[in-house]
Amino acid sequence: MAKYLYIPYADKEEAKKLGAKWDKKAGSWFIPDDVSEALFSKWIDSREPSVRFADELTSHGCLLKPGEPVCDGQCHRIQVAGDKGREQSGFYVMHLDGVPNGYFMNNRTKDSFKSIYLNRGVDERESPEEVRKRQEEFRIQQEKAEQERQKQERYVAMTIRSQLKKMSTTNDVTSPYFRKKRIPGSIFTFVEGTGENLITWIPLYDIHKQLTTAQTISPQGEKRFVKGGRKHGSFHVVLGKIEQEDTTVIICEGYATASSIQYCLCDYREVKVVAAIDAGNLLPVAQSLRERYPDKHFVIACDNDHLSEKNVGVDEGKKAAEAINAAVVIPKFADGDTGTDFNDLMLSSGKEAVMKCFLTDLLV
Repeated sequence: MAKYLYIPYADKEEAKKLGAKWDKKAGSWFIPDDVSEALFSKWIDSREPSVRFADELTSHGCLLKPGEPVCDGQCHRIQVAGDKGREQSGFYVMHLDGVPNGYFMNNRTKDSFKSIYLNRGVDERESPEEVRKRQEEFRIQQEKAEQERQKQERYVAMTIRSQLKKMSTTNDVTSPYFRKKRIPGSIFTFVEGTGENLITWIPLYDIHKQLTTAQTISPQGEKRFVKGGRKHGSFHVVLGKIEQEDTTVIICEGYATASSIQYCLCDYREVKVVAAIDAGNLLPVAQSLRERYPDKHFVIACDNDHLSEKNVGVDEGKKAAEAINAAVVIPKFADGDTGTDFNDLMLSSGKEAVMKCFLTDLLV
């Protein structure tokens, strides 16, 4: 295989003197077989792909712990600058098999990158047969990985289902988190533990009403997902399920927000509120619900991250609304008010303030 490498235009004469050749068809410089690769170390990153990937993660604000990144081809959560407590807003995947490559996404800021780490900076071009063989091996590997992932998700869902059967509902036992947010309990949410250390469980379901994962919330509001479950496209309906007679479906981020909206609109029996759990999940949840319920009126109730440099709540909410032709409702706060969602609006301004946001735009 010919060894191709990137040479900046300003360095092309120096590279030519060292023996590099220009492949016009490929549009790239390459090192002839009879020329030592060592001569071109200036343009070759000699570090291992995992080390280079770690540097990129750090440059994007990731707070690496010993042993990170884990380069096993699986998704891993990671803390990023701005996270509080045990929050992990970032996730990454790093593959070392085949062509080493890594991907990172910050769920809060939507900052991301995807990089390929080819042979320490040297691109060894494969023959068509080598390409076909590698692609087939990769396809088989991906199929096996997907089968294993689905198997793991089914096991996690089964385990969660079994655990929930042993718990009390928040309708019977007061959740410290619900009390803090001043939202009512439900037969569809659960608590685990004793006293003020009760952990609140919010089960999530897919569009086929199958349990997929659960979000746990500590009394202090720390939120985590059960490891190995499937969050993407999963959601929680505050009143259990969407009925045929329901005319309007409101989709928002967190459960406390959803519960607050449902409570404030309790006089409107044909309205159901859905928690997509976070901004990044609004779009897949909205798309799956629109496909399942094409005749219903949809509303996206955005979080208003007005104190942040980038208003992710509004940006992601509008993106989801545009994708499914839904209305958009955004909570408005007075100067100096640090609130961001409809639960905050309810706590600071009352039930009527939340009702007014929705009545003005869609219910009258």
